[in-house]
Amino acid sequence: MDLTHIEDLFVNAGGQFITSAFDLRDKLSNIKAYVFDWDGVFNSGRKGLENTSDFSEVDSMGVNMLRFGHFLQNSQSPYTVIITGEANPAALKWAEREHFNAVYTRTKEKDRALLHFCEENGITPSELCYCYDDILDIPVARIAGISLAVKKNSNPVFIEYLKHRDLADYFSGSAGHEHAVREFCELLLCLMGKQFEVIDKRADFDADYQNYFEKRQKTETKILEYGRDY
Repeated sequence: MDLTHIEDLFVNAGGQFITSAFDLRDKLSNIKAYVFDWDGVFNSGRKGLENTSDFSEVDSMGVNMLRFGHFLQNSQSPYTVIITGEANPAALKWAEREHFNAVYTRTKEKDRALLHFCEENGITPSELCYCYDDILDIPVARIAGISLAVKKNSNPVFIEYLKHRDLADYFSGSAGHEHAVREFCELLLCLMGKQFEVIDKRADFDADYQNYFEKRQKTETKILEYGRDY
């Protein structure tokens, strides 16, 4: 699948490239970590009295396949991180189940969390891909190597702001509750050229996938709270 076809495929699904697929592919070659906001990205952002928010197995599979594709491409697993402004029990539970490297919770300054993670792991912000949706994410979007933004019909002014400030490489065609994360993951896999290979290997549970999965399962998730741990 060539890059022009990839662009057409995602544009026809409602996505918008601010950075071309050709330039995004070049940026992706430097990425070592995938960092996600939670509310509004994995879900609609709605909250109840319990202050929780959910996730989808559709997005879970997308993230897992993205990590596997990165593993195939680079012979090592990427770092995976959630940075959230709230204490979201679902985010913590899911990240531990998926063996993410870290969750930064109750985060008031998301760039501070990101820089802490970079320092702890010997990487730079330019080696991070950030998936986000709103104003509190701007400090991270300013310094991340790739920024992928969830597009909503409700905030056209904010979308224009991100365009004018060069804070997004791509806008999803899907909202958070419509599996924007899966869209981001499939786009990145296409840019790697791994989109079909990961499906074949996962469906067959072949030796490459078993090797990746065994290493993934050994990752222990660190939970860090703003003002206490960083």
